[in-house]
This record gives sequence, structure tokens and C-alpha cells, in this order.
Amino acid sequence: MAISAKTFLIELYEEYLEEASFLYEQRLSLLVNPEISWKKIGEFEERFEAHIDGLVVGGDLAIEVCKRRAEEGDFGELHAAVRVFCRQNRKDLVVTLLENVDTEDDQKVKAIADALKHELPAEWNEDIFLFARVNPRVAPLLAIVVGYSRAQIGETLDVLCESQQRSMVEIIWAYGRLGKPEAFPKLRKYLDSHDPVVQSIAATALLRLGDEFALSRGLKEIRLSTWPLVPVALAGSRAAVRLLMEMAGECVATEDWLTAIGLLGDISAIPVLLDHLSNPKIAGAAALSLYLITGAYFSETVFVPEEVDEDELFDDERENLRSGIAPLRSDGRPFGTNVTQISQERQGWQTWWAENESGFEPGVRYRLGKLYSPGSLVEILGSDQSPHLVRTLAYEELVVRYGTDVPFEVDMFLVSQQNAIERMKDWVQQNGHRFREGANVFY
Repeated sequence: MAISAKTFLIELYEEYLEEASFLYEQRLSLLVNPEISWKKIGEFEERFEAHIDGLVVGGDLAIEVCKRRAEEGDFGELHAAVRVFCRQNRKDLVVTLLENVDTEDDQKVKAIADALKHELPAEWNEDIFLFARVNPRVAPLLAIVVGYSRAQIGETLDVLCESQQRSMVEIIWAYGRLGKPEAFPKLRKYLDSHDPVVQSIAATALLRLGDEFALSRGLKEIRLSTWPLVPVALAGSRAAVRLLMEMAGECVATEDWLTAIGLLGDISAIPVLLDHLSNPKIAGAAALSLYLITGAYFSETVFVPEEVDEDELFDDERENLRSGIAPLRSDGRPFGTNVTQISQERQGWQTWWAENESGFEPGVRYRLGKLYSPGSLVEILGSDQSPHLVRTLAYEELVVRYGTDVPFEVDMFLVSQQNAIERMKDWVQQNGHRFREGANVFY
């Protein structure tokens, strides 16, 4: 039986939303997949964009479908719908979603924030951000958008801060993105938080604004808590290297501690990092830090077993599991996947270091085997090989150490990232000569 043209279009737009939802979710997983280059994600973004374009062209009927699926569908469909509403200048529909969003649903909150980060029309800024006065629950969501877009619209963050008394992480992060030193008093008080995550994010935001107080505070407390580790590594000098090395025999090593050593880039840490390759719980962080300093990249493929949910097993499988026998596939192989990673094999690293140590000079900083500089950090941002975490921290270092003012985030769409990286290359050409290679700088 023939269907009407309207029914056909409704089904088509529903299909667009389903496919856009899949691509959005896929992109989120690929962003942090160590085996996928960030540049490959552009292929998914192009396909996603084609479906959004199809919905925009669909006009009022497509908007009706988007309204329904935003309420009834999954978080990926909600994300796609918000992008369509922004492109169709339907501020009323976005406001309605903000009024009704379940702020306890992290996936839906992120879906809306991600859409607004990329699509929010500048002319909506004042109305949308001031909406937090009416509905304080959305303040963290909107703070992400403010920080991401670097929206300079009066005292926006102050308004969001006043309306939010519980979760401040997003607002603190956004203050660091806007680059306003007058935020020092607001941010410094969060260094006294009892939440180490809040303390670390506040310290990083302060360092981005050039506040040495956050660095000195971190150095004083680094033996007492984990929160100062990464912020101190982002801005610290040789004194920070000595302090971290003194801690090597005083405490149980953590991933953040090992990452901090790698960021500081001093070859005196190489023996300590080699020693920690023997601990499987933190060997990955030790290997990453060895890579950060030396630039040596040799990979290995390892089998990662799939986490077993006992509730999904048959009785006999459950009994076997309790006896140490994991369930197997029909072909007799265990459940899991092969993953390619930076080698954690100690002997290989020791051999490489013995052969190459003479090419490194004590007392200077290295990043990927080159003297530390803004140029080496921008190179990391543009490299296919750079892991997600390394790129994230490299951008923070460019701002903290060298004061670059080019907006950038590692979850920008590919084209936007590439444009920002080209701007940073231009910035390095104009400013790189002001900084001595291999030196510790805090801009």
C-alpha cells in the first residue's frame, strides 16, 4: 500500500535522527579511543553533518519530528535536535528543553551542552545564559558553553556562579577559559575545597590566568594530596622535578604522579619510570611518560579481557567463574579484544634508553625527544599519533607556559581544530623566539 508524501518524509527525518544519534555516540567513543587518530574522526563528522543538513532542509515538518524525538528519543537524538533548533533560529524550543531537562541525566546534559557549544547563535547569548537565574540547575551546563565559546558577555559567569551552590566544576573550568584575572579571588577559595577534583581544576584555571599563588600552594601541599600533581607539572620548574623525585621513595606511585613526571620532561626521572613498568596497575602511565620525554614510540598488542557481568551468565558459567574459569566464546576463545598501546615491556625501554641516553642533556626539558618549546607543543596537537590525554595537556601547557590566546579544545570538530592549529603555528612564528628551548617557563 502506498504511503503519503508526509508519512514518507516523517520516516525519512526519523531515520536521519537515528543515524545522527549513532554517529554522535560513535564520535564520543572515538575521541578517547587510543587506537583511532583524531583526524580519522572527521569522516564521522562529515556523515553526521549531512544528516543535520537534511533535517534543516526539512523545515517545519522536520522540526516537529525533532521536537518529538528530543522528548522521547535517546540522548543522541536530543543532541541532533538541539543543533537543528539552533540552525533554524528556534530559541523558544531550546529554552523549553533547558526548562525540562533532567539535570541528573548526565548523558542528556552533555548532549545539550555539546550541541550548544558548536551551534549556539551569538545573538542568543544574553537570553540563554541569563536563563540560569530562573533555572539554576542548568548553570553547569551553560558554563561549559560559555567557556567553550569564550563568550565575553558581561558578568555571565558571575551570574551562573551565583545561581549554583553545588556543582562548581564546570563554572571553575569556564573561568579559566575566559582569561580574566579578576576571577582570582573567586577561584582561589576553591583551592580550600574538600574535593580534590575541584581543587585541581581551580588550580589549573588559576594557572591559565597566570596566578603564581596556585603554583606555590600546590608545591606546599603536593605531599599531602593528589590534587596539585598535574597543575604543578603544568607550571612548575626544576624545583617541582626535585620535589617529585624526592617523593618517589616516600609514597605509592599513582598515574597522576607518573604523568606529572612525564610532563616536566626531565631525564633524571627515566630510571624511576622504567622501574614502574613492572607494576601492571600503573605501567601504562609510566610508558606514556617515557614517551612524553623521549618521543620513542614502539607499540605492542595486548589482549584485554571483557569485564564479566555475573547476572548475564548461565548457572554453570557462574560456577566456573567462581572457580577462576572465565566464560568462552563459541570458538573457545575468551571474551575481549586486542588493543594496540605504547609498549610497557621494560627490557625494550631499557635497551632503547641505554642506546640513546647520550643524545639527551641533563637539566633541560624534553617533549617527545625534542627540546621543550611552544613549537613542540603545537606539533603534538597536530600529530596523528598524539593520544587524547597528551593533546589535552599540551594545549593547557601552551596557555599556562606561553600565554597563547588561540581558543582550542580537543573535542572541536576536525576542521575547527585544524584551523586553530594553523593559527597557533602562526603564533609560534611570531612569538616563539621569546622563549628559550628546553627552559622552564611560566608565562
